[in-house]
Amino acid sequence: MKTKTTSSLLLFCLCLISSICFGQDTTLAKPTKVKTTHKLGFALNLGTTPGIDIAYKLSPKVAVRLGFSYFKYNVNSNTNTSDEEVNLAGDVDMAMAGLSFEYHPFKKSSFKLFGGASYIDKGKVSVVVTPTGTYTFGSTTFTPDEIGNVKFSVDYGKKIAPFAGIGFGRTIPKSRIGFGFEVGTYYTQSPVVTLTGEKRLSSMSEQQAKVQENMKDWQYWPIVNLRLAVRLD
Repeated sequence: MKTKTTSSLLLFCLCLISSICFGQDTTLAKPTKVKTTHKLGFALNLGTTPGIDIAYKLSPKVAVRLGFSYFKYNVNSNTNTSDEEVNLAGDVDMAMAGLSFEYHPFKKSSFKLFGGASYIDKGKVSVVVTPTGTYTFGSTTFTPDEIGNVKFSVDYGKKIAPFAGIGFGRTIPKSRIGFGFEVGTYYTQSPVVTLTGEKRLSSMSEQQAKVQENMKDWQYWPIVNLRLAVRLD
């Protein structure tokens, strides 16, 4: 009877030890789930301030962006003004680099606020207006060379300009590629206006001060961009 009791107790102890050992092994064998945090992104802007952004995520809701914008467009076309055909020749030249922050207030939405400042290296629009046909005044007919031309330019100069706006889409998308758009504005100083006329149109130079006064409130440069974003890590 004593031998049977001892055997039963020994068997119980063995089962208990086996249960503890196997239980510990099973717990240790479970894989640890590691959450991956993506922190680098790249975005291409197409719109009023075309260029690129490189972004680094500071927190789940905030990313810092370093951007560069460049845009140059040449104009050379004929149009009618006051029943006279004229040639418009000129260009739009813009280049700027900036630092900004992107803030996503809602965890499950790509809606965002953004803001920062850019150094404007170029921000100029210039146009030369030249008649293409002859002009008759009384009994005298003038050729385009005799009439002359008018040169007009708007220059924002080299300066730092703050900007802000709203949009949808992340510069560091959750998927490898993402799309979005942004709308906002730059706030700058009033541009410098130049207006000069040559030959028969030399009197246009007298209007420069008036045009400058009329454009004193042109302190906003619109931001309307479609964006293609790529996660880099």
